[in-house]
Amino acid sequence: MSSSTTKAKNKTAKQKSRSKTKGREVQSHVIGGQVVSAPKKAGKSKKKSKSEKGAKKSGKTKLTAKTADPHALYQASVQSPDVDVEFLAKTYRRLRGRAARHLREDFCGTAFLLSEWLRAHPDNSGEGFDIDAPTIQWGRDHNYENIDNWEDRVQLFEADVREPSQQPPDIRNSPNFSWMIFTERQVLLEYFRGVQADLAEDGIFVLDIYGGPEAFEEMEDKRKVKGGFSYVWEQKSYHPATGDYHCAIHFRFPDGTELRNVYDYRWRLWSLPELRDLLIEAGFSQVDSYWEGTDEDGVSGNGVYKRSAKGENCPAWVTWVVAQK
Repeated sequence: MSSSTTKAKNKTAKQKSRSKTKGREVQSHVIGGQVVSAPKKAGKSKKKSKSEKGAKKSGKTKLTAKTADPHALYQASVQSPDVDVEFLAKTYRRLRGRAARHLREDFCGTAFLLSEWLRAHPDNSGEGFDIDAPTIQWGRDHNYENIDNWEDRVQLFEADVREPSQQPPDIRNSPNFSWMIFTERQVLLEYFRGVQADLAEDGIFVLDIYGGPEAFEEMEDKRKVKGGFSYVWEQKSYHPATGDYHCAIHFRFPDGTELRNVYDYRWRLWSLPELRDLLIEAGFSQVDSYWEGTDEDGVSGNGVYKRSAKGENCPAWVTWVVAQK
């Protein structure tokens, strides 16, 4: 994706938590996290400012660890469904010469991406798969307002992502590195084989991958988000002999409180060549990576994605991978 470290790390946040359940590797959301209170200061408390009094009178509540909604925080700080939908639609049209109409999203969570897909065209339809029922319901309640006939156009399933689609999708998407929950090669290969067989005859499979030297470091990256809070991405540990990767998302607020480990990830950090080889072995006819160019400032991404066989060696990068059936 972007050649800049900052842009890549921002995209790195776009993830959902995963864990093992009943001996099978499946997804599991960790919602809520640990509320950490701000330290109390000695002495008399300060009087409230006029702005604080005004906010109270107007009914506005500042975000804190106790009042914030983790799903809303995640969508505001991590996801950009308008950008993703544009890439998916343009890439499919460029490859197939027609518009894609049916999209399936694996590990869909709140199905934010699918809601944007429906908004993009009245003939668009979709399916979402995720095992966390409360998260799916939150998405139904919050992301589908003002979408005509959305209940007839999208189906959201509380089910394993390895279950087949109801309708062969033009595009199947596994975003936010969610597929890295499959830490064993054979398990990941079987997932990819199922995706390949499930697609429409001219379908494509789109996923993203994260890499670069900084991906292996134990570190913490923080950025402010519009809406009055900070997003924190922490890379807790990486084991080079196994590829085991432990990361987490925290949220911090102006009053000093913090929601820690709201989303917790235990993955295998796969490499791009490994991913490409697995997709080819699974039966896909062609696999390409698309990299975002750099803006005039030399740091920011420019929003233009081009296919590249080599990529760009950056401290941290994110790229789209497109596999054609």
